[in-house]
Amino acid sequence: MCRKMEQRLVLIMGIWQIIDGLITIIFYGLGNQLNLFGFNSGNVTYLKQLDATYGNIFLFVSSFGVVLIGLGLVNILLSKKYIKDDQIHFRMGMYIMIQSLLSYFILDFISLILGMTAGVLLIAKNKSIRLKKKLA
Repeated sequence: MCRKMEQRLVLIMGIWQIIDGLITIIFYGLGNQLNLFGFNSGNVTYLKQLDATYGNIFLFVSSFGVVLIGLGLVNILLSKKYIKDDQIHFRMGMYIMIQSLLSYFILDFISLILGMTAGVLLIAKNKSIRLKKKLA
């Protein structure tokens, strides 16, 4: 069975996660860091209070962005190297479904839709591939 649709969905999900990670680091991480240094003095007291309360927010936001970029790279690797035609991919399907569930908790609905669709397709095609191999 052809797994081209799943490969494309996982590839698009990986590209989106890399873009999302870069947006997170550049706009949220660096933007708040520049505000904290006084380049935009509109809400400096608020940012200083956040920094004093929670520690360095820039490190947390940047770490989150790096995790998103790492997940995106793993998904691109999965789509290019490991999702092959006529092979059963139960663990990969479960991995993508769990990743989609985590995307739900961080409100990344684009990754949620792409991942759930790819995961369901990966798992659903396993049965027909199993039957095809049994009959052959």
